[in-house]
Formats: sequence, C-alpha cells, structure tokens
Amino acid sequence: MSRRESLLKGAAALALAGLIIKVGNLLVRLPLTRMIGSEGLGIYQMALPAYNAVLHLAVGGVPVAVQNLVAEYSERGRRDVVREVLRLALTYGLLAGGAAACILLVGAPFLARALGDPRSYWPLAALAPAVILNGLDSVFRHYLQGQKQMTPSAVASVLEQGTKIAVTMAAAALLMPMGLEYAAAGAALGITGGALASVLFMLWRLSRERALEEGAERFSTTRANLRRTPASGRRPTGWPTEPAERALPRGLGWRMLRLAWPVTLGSVTMPLLNVLDVSIVQRGFLRAGYPPAEATALYGAYAGIAVQVVWFPFVLTNAVANATVPTLTAAQARGDLEGVRQRVLIGLRTAGLICLPVAIGAMVLATPIVLLFGEPLAADPLRHLGPVALLGPLTWMTVAQLQALGETGAPMRNLTVAMGVKLALDGLLAPIRGLDVNGVAMASTAMFMVALWLNARDLGRLLEEPVPWGRILVGPLVASLVMGFGLAGLTVSLWGSAGRLEALAMALVVAPVLYGGTLIATRSITRTELLAMAGPFAPRLERWLAIVWPFS
Repeated sequence: MSRRESLLKGAAALALAGLIIKVGNLLVRLPLTRMIGSEGLGIYQMALPAYNAVLHLAVGGVPVAVQNLVAEYSERGRRDVVREVLRLALTYGLLAGGAAACILLVGAPFLARALGDPRSYWPLAALAPAVILNGLDSVFRHYLQGQKQMTPSAVASVLEQGTKIAVTMAAAALLMPMGLEYAAAGAALGITGGALASVLFMLWRLSRERALEEGAERFSTTRANLRRTPASGRRPTGWPTEPAERALPRGLGWRMLRLAWPVTLGSVTMPLLNVLDVSIVQRGFLRAGYPPAEATALYGAYAGIAVQVVWFPFVLTNAVANATVPTLTAAQARGDLEGVRQRVLIGLRTAGLICLPVAIGAMVLATPIVLLFGEPLAADPLRHLGPVALLGPLTWMTVAQLQALGETGAPMRNLTVAMGVKLALDGLLAPIRGLDVNGVAMASTAMFMVALWLNARDLGRLLEEPVPWGRILVGPLVASLVMGFGLAGLTVSLWGSAGRLEALAMALVVAPVLYGGTLIATRSITRTELLAMAGPFAPRLERWLAIVWPFS
C-alpha cells in the first residue's frame, strides 16, 4: 500500500473514531441525565473547564512538539533520536502532569467556591489523576502520529470511550446514594478510567513495536556481520561488535520545549477563559434570584445537554477540514490562488450543507429532543443555541483554513476577542430573570458570529476577494427551511396521536428526505460538486451517483 493510501486509511480511522466518540458522548448523557438530573450534570460540567485548563497548562504543546520532532528524525532514519524524544516527553509529562494534578487537588476547594458551587470539589478531585494520564496518552498518540501511524490513536480513542462510558455509569450509580456531588464525581471518574485504559493500550502497542524493532535490528546486524566475517572466522582488529553509535543532537530537550511553549500559551487561553465564563454564568444565575441548586441545574441543562446536541455535527466537519487542509496547503505552495479559492469554497460549502439542517432541526425539535434526556429545562437554551450548530463548525473550518494558509496567530486572536464578547454578554444577560440561561445561549451565538466574521475577513484578505457566503449558504438555507416547516407540521400532527419518541423518530426519518429532495429539486447541489466534496472517496461514489443523481 502506498503512503498516500495509508494516510487516507489513517485519516478515515480517526474520523470514524471521532464519530463513535461523539455519538457515545451524546448517548451516555441520556441515562446519566435521568440518573443525576440537570443539577448533578451541572456539578459535573463545572469541573470540566478547570480540568481542561490545568491539562493544557501542564502538557500543552509538548505532544505537538513530539509529533514534529519524531516526523523530522524518522525521515532521517534516526530511530535513536526518535526514542530519546519519547523518553524526554514522557519524563516531562510525568513531572509537569504530577505537579498540575497536585495543584488541582490542593486547590479544588478554593476553585469550587470560585466556580459558584462548592459541591464541584468532588468532580475536580476525581479528575486530578486524569491530568497525568491524559498528558502521557497525548504524548504516546502524537509520537505514533509523527511516524504516520494514525490507526492506533483511533483504536485507543474507541477503547477510551467505551471504558469511560462503563466507568461513568457504574461509578455514578454506586455513588448516587451518597449525594449528587458524589454521583457527579463518579461521572468524572469515567474520564480518569478512560484515560487509564488508553495509556495501557498505548504501552502495550509501543512495547510490541519495540520488540519488533529490536528483533529486526538483531537480524540485520547478524546478517551484516556474517557477510563481513573473513574466511578465517576471526574478526579484524578494531572491528566493532555493534553498529557505531551516533551522537544524539545537543539541546534536544530545550528544542522540544521551545517548540512546545508557544503552542501551550495559545492553547491554554480558551480553557482559562472558559473557567472564568463558568464562574460569571453561575454567579449571574444566583444574582437573578435562583437558589444555588436551581442555578446549577440551569447550567447543567445548558452545558450538559444543549451544548452537546449542537456540537454533534462538529466531528463531521472536522473530518472534512482534515481532508481539505493538505490540498489547501499544496495549492498555496504551487501559487495556485484559484485552486486555494476553490478548496476554501468546497470546505465551507460542505460545512454549510451538513450543519444548516442540524441548526434548523435543533430549533424546531428542541422539545422532543430534550425529553429524551428527561430534562425539559434544556428545551429553551437548545432552541436559542441552535444557530451554533452552524456557526461553530464554520468557525472551526475557517480556523483550519487560515492555519493551512500560514495564518497561525490570527484565529487564536479572533477567538480570544470573540470570547471576550461572550464574557461581557454573559455578565449582562445571565443575571436578568427570564433571560438568564437563554441569554447565555444567545451570548454563545454572538461569540461564534464575531469569531466567524473576523476569520472570514482574514480569509478574504488571503484570497484577495470576499468569502462568497451567498454561494455557500443560500441553497442549503432554503432546503433547511423547507425541512423545518415540514418537521414542525409533522411534529404538531403526531404529538397527540403518537408517542413522543415515535414522533421524534418519524421526524428524523422524514428530515433527510425533505432536505435532500429540496436540494436536488432546486439544483442547490450538483453531482459534480458532491464528488468534489467527497475528495478521495469520489471514485467509489461516482458510479452509482451517475444513476440516481440527475444533475451533473
């Protein structure tokens, strides 16, 4: 198999693993929410931004530096340096991760009070070991990815997700009699358990790889020595018994840290702002007059259910971004500006086609969706958060495109500005009774609108023409509105006669028919365009699409 084929296989494996993880995260929320309610979910969700911030601060850009260095020295054939990079990164991960875990554990009582609910101490404490484990796991994965081995990361992700679901449900059920905060801590233990399973798999995978390498080296050395042994059977004087050692590059550890720290400083900004956001939102609900338990339940309905639903299409658009970014970089390297424009258009149009119906569907079907979770509190925030199902993936698509075109700093600056807008709006809207959680959802929508506008402005500068939003969104918007009106009528007509679950299932079956049929009927997408979006999978689709798709 060629390298290109192996890379495509690895990218497909990562995309499939991402989809499995996203579906698993969404499905586990159904029984978990019914078990611990939106209040318990809120306690759990409060701890996650702080955990992510500590993890990024501890390990940050080290895995990225590992991937870059491993890729560089693998190309040079320096396996000795590759192994030294792994050793240095694991040492750093253990030391920095251990220190960060201790800081999180010791500071958990103070942090829980700052977040607005002291009960979040227990999930924070349960997550402390995961800082070490996930740091090591990330090093292992990027080490293998630097050698163009993507499938082990995909397998580890699926194993991690399965373990996480099992531990989350078991621990939450066992600890529920002790109180909601302990059940939330049990849910947090799922992250620690999943990380442990992934690390153990990676250790097994690397030990197997090392054994194969050593066997190959011994065979190669023995065969070389037999070829070079004189007829007398005696070795010439000074002939080494092993291949001569080459000196390791000087300052390898410092070089790794120099590569890592800029990424660390950039990646830790958003998690820290998210921690601040949780505190602002929770305290805003308290100032609106909600008792602490109700304030936590509101946050749980918003962050634990509504956000998870609208972020579902992100995994699909992320796979599209990963597929188009290398071709975008190649087109820029050739100086093919028109090729760059076409690839940017294909990426954004694909995201629009996938995400617009999800956004409209989330707003129309908000009530039946949240009833699956047994939590009506999430209906209003989901309805107001629906546009994020489109704006969020479009924003991340533009981030990937800007980075592929060499603008690595602009997306982070734009996201930081947008997050500042959200913090200000949360501070204004969360304390207003009646707006409260819906205001927080609207602030999230505003954040992604600002980030997308800023990214599109920078993208237009690189393309030397504005981003053609009309071509990207008008056709899918018309089809999505037709679908939305159809779903609304169907849901209203079935709500009284059929069960709620049956009505939602029927709507989910009808939605793609309405959406796809309108796209084809209005010629909003053609067969040629769909094949261009399919990328490497186009040859497999072309034969049967020519039969069922009339518009070339």
